[in-house]
Amino acid sequence: MKKGLFKKIIHNVHLYVGLIIGLLFFIIALSGALYAWDAEIGQKIYKQNVVGQDVPFVPVSKLRTELAQEFPEGDFRAVTFQGKSSTAKILVYAPGTYYYAFMNPYTGKIQHLQNMKEGWLNHLKSLHRNLLLGDVGRVIVHWVTLLSFFMVVTGLILWWPQRKSRRKYHFTINLKSRPVKLNYDLHNVLGFYASWIGIFIVLTGVFWGFEPIRNGLKLLTGENKMVYDTPVSEMEGKTLDHDPSQKVDSLATTFLEQFPNKRVRISYPHKETDAIHLAVIHPEQLVYSTDHYHFDQYTGALLLGNFQNTIHSRASVFTTLNGLVYDIHLGNIGHFWGRLFVSLTALVLASLPITGFIIWWGKRKT
Repeated sequence: MKKGLFKKIIHNVHLYVGLIIGLLFFIIALSGALYAWDAEIGQKIYKQNVVGQDVPFVPVSKLRTELAQEFPEGDFRAVTFQGKSSTAKILVYAPGTYYYAFMNPYTGKIQHLQNMKEGWLNHLKSLHRNLLLGDVGRVIVHWVTLLSFFMVVTGLILWWPQRKSRRKYHFTINLKSRPVKLNYDLHNVLGFYASWIGIFIVLTGVFWGFEPIRNGLKLLTGENKMVYDTPVSEMEGKTLDHDPSQKVDSLATTFLEQFPNKRVRISYPHKETDAIHLAVIHPEQLVYSTDHYHFDQYTGALLLGNFQNTIHSRASVFTTLNGLVYDIHLGNIGHFWGRLFVSLTALVLASLPITGFIIWWGKRKT
């Protein structure tokens, strides 16, 4: 194939795919840029700040009792202790929805109760994931994300300067140039720089969106041959009116003392055979490095087995990579700076359909 014909095909793919998905891509990228700061925004609007104290947190059972008094229709599921200067975050099920109760870990008082299907921050998440259109919107987002991968690749091909003498102009933006040239540079140069982070954001989004891709990785890593055990509490000889609160309180206290600088999440058993699930989480909420433990709700003994959720050093390759996908997509892998780069990259990506449309419209009129 001749070089000129190849470039023309690449140009047409970039142009027409961009025109088709441009508006949707703008919405997805812009909402993603904002949602990258979910943790920081939620810390403020959900009133999660508390004054740190050098005293132990109240027991999980007290949090559960206090919540039952204030929100009797709620079903207490799990609590995450987020640190000395933050509220405890309680997952609560309710008919048709779920809540997070943010409670002072020193007093047990509720500071904020949030229906996670309401509020602008949760709508922002839905806008990013499914365009507020439910399952249909989720499919649309997945396909837009896949097509945006081809936009990034074709954009890099078109960016590549044909003459070495012109290369320096492809790396810099002249803010004093005329509007048409400035808009072209904003699309071409900013698009080039954003692509190197954007490609990872897009690929991780594609991984979530298409099961054949996940199945392919399972095949490559041998995950499809893995057989996992289910953590189960042994209830033989135990009374049906058993209350696991004491074991939950004891485990929470032990792990909070052992991991003072990490987040600790502990579940509350609801069935006779349920195990107590406890997770030790990095302060930046990294998924791939989370350590999972399972305990018998009757004896408090650590359950051993080939569990899918386990200590991260023992996790399968696929489980680790699956967690990394989440951490990379949100930028958490780089902590604050990672989220900043992801957010800024997403803002630039959101601008590309606009500057690209202006370029096309200008050429169309000439």
